[in-house]
Amino acid sequence: MQLRCLVGAISLAAACAVSSGCAAASVTEPTRSAAASGAPGPSAASCPRASALERSAIAEEVVCLLRQLVQIDTSNPPGNELAAARFLASVLERDGIASEVVESAPGRANLLARLKGRQAGHAMLLMHHLDVVPASADEWSVPPFAGTLKDGYVWGRGSIDDKGGAVVQLVTLLLLQRLGVPLAHDLVLLGVADEESGGGFGARWLTEHRPQSFQDVEYILNEGGGILELPGGKLLYSVELAQKAPLWLRVTARGPAGHGSSPSPNTASAVLVRALARVAEHAFPILVLPEVQAVFTARAAAMPPAQRARYSNLQASLEDAEFRQQFLSNPQDAALVRTSLAITMLSGSAKENVISERASAVLDMRLLPGQDPKAVTAEVARLLAEPGLELEPILSWQAQRSRQDTPMFTAIEQLAHERDPAAVVSANVIGSFTDCNAFRAIGKTCYGFMPIRIALSELERIHGKDERIAVDALSQSVIDLHALLGSVKAVQSE
Repeated sequence: MQLRCLVGAISLAAACAVSSGCAAASVTEPTRSAAASGAPGPSAASCPRASALERSAIAEEVVCLLRQLVQIDTSNPPGNELAAARFLASVLERDGIASEVVESAPGRANLLARLKGRQAGHAMLLMHHLDVVPASADEWSVPPFAGTLKDGYVWGRGSIDDKGGAVVQLVTLLLLQRLGVPLAHDLVLLGVADEESGGGFGARWLTEHRPQSFQDVEYILNEGGGILELPGGKLLYSVELAQKAPLWLRVTARGPAGHGSSPSPNTASAVLVRALARVAEHAFPILVLPEVQAVFTARAAAMPPAQRARYSNLQASLEDAEFRQQFLSNPQDAALVRTSLAITMLSGSAKENVISERASAVLDMRLLPGQDPKAVTAEVARLLAEPGLELEPILSWQAQRSRQDTPMFTAIEQLAHERDPAAVVSANVIGSFTDCNAFRAIGKTCYGFMPIRIALSELERIHGKDERIAVDALSQSVIDLHALLGSVKAVQSE
């Protein structure tokens, strides 16, 4: 099927650009001294503006905007998403697109913009988050908030997670406006706060306080999946339909305070350490959900036949001790088949020779879809097995799923097969969480998918050091997202 852009005509030049694949992007890099110094790039007002679906022009715009956005430090905590939301609003204003900055708390803000279509209902929403996790400059080879352009990549905290996606969505919206593409239905752009801490000031706040803004939304595209480069050159279009749910618990022990030279066996720290040791050694049961089996079936397509067979019935294969040990040695894979538990924060005395009357730890647990947080909390309390321990939920919700049999998923499959007939399209379950779950909880179909091509090795940089994203991938992603939005409308009209 030919891709039709939002049931409207694009200019001949733009259509040619889509069909030809476009020329490779060429972006001028700053001198090494300028990039290393963290000096700001051009202001948003002076960023170039692409006027066609042509990769080199798109690359100039997305690089300029992404460098500026990375330079706005939105590390969470504290977030400071208001500055990023205002920046995006100013970019939209240049093209005459109205937007709303919605503050959920001082300094915490979300951005809403909408391109109107001809008909009410069936709106599509492009969502990203504005906050990022903190970065330690001494661990990076470049300043993490400089937006450095080097070696064909934009480097910086959030370049992948999730400011690169934000700029791809933003420029896609801008080009629809500039090209005068008639929209059948509304297209909404949403930038949210606080995703990295659970969305209490972002997606969850919006669904509670501003549900009317999303009543007509039919599909949402968000982070959580993309175009992955597998070993051997195969491409996997990974679409997140389900995810593990967070269950963050604070464990607190109390005991007699005193001098470090004369401890009792029941100090708060001693009680806590004994309890944590039992929890850390516990192996939660293995459970392979149908969505998880589908993930590994898709991955196995790129494996040698002998290895492929072990993944066709993963639940049965994991009964074999040798295979189970090998499989569970990969933390990312292990997290998809069982409840995971990480001890992430510890606190006790503030002085070397003082025994504190209080000691605490935070458990970061991730539950498979369908698991009951209350039942798992009760299981943890049983495992801790120390009298007087306090167990307090910090963050918890039930995991939700999105359906696969929709025009949106079909459109993603069509995009994949038109771009690369050998590509594999897989519904995916992820071990982390995204804001999709907040919208699934109010009945919206939310897919974790942005058509950004990325090597598996680059994913290791997310939340780590030297996070970066390829300029070519960004510019091509705008073209592919533009095509995908048109394709889903074409599928709906069939």
